[in-house]
Amino acid sequence: MIKQAIDETLSSSLNIIRMNAVNKHIMIVEDEEQTRFTLSIILKKAGYKVTTAADGLTAFTKINNAKNSPAPIDFLLTDIQLPYMTGLELINKLNNANMSLPTLVITGYGDKKIVIELMRTGCREYIDKPFEPDKLLNRVESVFAKIEKTKSEEKKRHELVEKEKIELNRMLQSYKHNFESIREQFTSAVDSYKNLIQIEPNAYKVKSVCRYRHAMELGGDFIDIRNTETGCDILVADVAGHDMGASYHTVMIKAFFDENCRAGNGGEAFFKLLNKQLTENGKNNRMVTANYLSLNLEEMRGELITAAHPSIIIQSAFSCPRALNAAGDVLGIYEDVAFGARSFDIKTGDRLFLYTDGFIDICRLDVSTGKKEKLGIEGALELIKKHSYLPLKDMTQNIWNDALNFCGKKLYDDALILGVEIS
Repeated sequence: MIKQAIDETLSSSLNIIRMNAVNKHIMIVEDEEQTRFTLSIILKKAGYKVTTAADGLTAFTKINNAKNSPAPIDFLLTDIQLPYMTGLELINKLNNANMSLPTLVITGYGDKKIVIELMRTGCREYIDKPFEPDKLLNRVESVFAKIEKTKSEEKKRHELVEKEKIELNRMLQSYKHNFESIREQFTSAVDSYKNLIQIEPNAYKVKSVCRYRHAMELGGDFIDIRNTETGCDILVADVAGHDMGASYHTVMIKAFFDENCRAGNGGEAFFKLLNKQLTENGKNNRMVTANYLSLNLEEMRGELITAAHPSIIIQSAFSCPRALNAAGDVLGIYEDVAFGARSFDIKTGDRLFLYTDGFIDICRLDVSTGKKEKLGIEGALELIKKHSYLPLKDMTQNIWNDALNFCGKKLYDDALILGVEIS
């Protein structure tokens, strides 16, 4: 009679639930025999495999025994008030034993205190007595659906991460190969460094003038320009140190930059790959700051990607020079990094100045106070404004001369400045 009554109350959606219930095993924990029997019939009718227990202690034992079996328990349907071990105690014991299960708790109607306790255990699924068979089945199916959705989302995230890792490693191998082939071309670290920062006159789609000086024979400042289909990419970088290690890293940066431009990638992709190489190469760990400037001369737009490097300065006709800053993380220290980005309009005649921190850190002794005074960004802006009426070559040379005179031609760090004019 009970089975017949249940059949008559189940909805037409039962066939769908049966399909979703295949191979799913539910533990029913209920001390009232009649209720336990009724729940068992409802769930079996829906296609679930069912195991029952009259108390929490027995339920825990059965769940534990089944965990390594061909049919482990997938879902817990439990009352709260049980002998030997309550439903809440059962949930907590399963959690502590690393056997947590998706759970639907049967509660007395309006029992707010029990709901709060459930929330504390992490269980947010409950159903109040009394309930119809349809309602129970829908709630069980809803919990399973949430589980499947979560698994699907986690799988997609995992697949995406793995895909990104594979692509990043593929690109990294390509960059490494290019790095190795370039490094073999240099037999002397000193000669290599001098060659690395040479800017070829009249070789680019923009006018460019560079001035630099090393604090020691080897340095870590690096600059390069590469023409692109729509304009050019410019990289200014500063490797910490003035030794063979710094020279080694400038070679690597050049190799990566060459490959990045060949592959048509932007500044953010370049920085991510360079940072990956720097952080994985622990024995030669070096801190690097850099600015990657992409100039699109067709759309007359500039994009600056920054890795903790000083601002670039833009000088437009009939206006005061201004600093364009884009904050970002230093390269070579942390695996997870973020880079600053700044887009801006450009026009014919605009001049852009890129430099390393050694240029703005040029300092002199203030005889009146006895303190060191740095050139700084403000000083650089003043020098650019002062000489802005001159052609780019003369302007850059005069800025450089004034900066050296400011510090009495004594440098304690590599210094470099690049002037670029949109023509």
